[in-house]
Amino acid sequence: MSSQKVKRTFRRNQPVARFYYQGSHSHPVRRTVLITESTPRYIKGYELREGSTVRTFSQAPVKTYARSNIAKVGQCGRRLRRRTPKKYHKDSTFQTLPLVDLVQSGA
Repeated sequence: MSSQKVKRTFRRNQPVARFYYQGSHSHPVRRTVLITESTPRYIKGYELREGSTVRTFSQAPVKTYARSNIAKVGQCGRRLRRRTPKKYHKDSTFQTLPLVDLVQSGA
């Protein structure tokens, strides 16, 4: 087996994204992604967290997410809706954070 080094690059400003993603699941699933590429239509990056599954950076797969499938607060579970004021239920769950936040709080 050859040992190739893969160059991993990620976005410089606010590279960590946390959001709930409504893909083909019955309910939105929490994701943490280290963003490598971002456009108005999609986000691409290393998936560090998918629901309760937390991965290390070396085991994280590269995945692409459509921004249109990122859940709003109102689509998420009762616990999130209850602790968020009603006027924010139409807002997206997508938020970007600095890399320091990932180190401090984990995935």
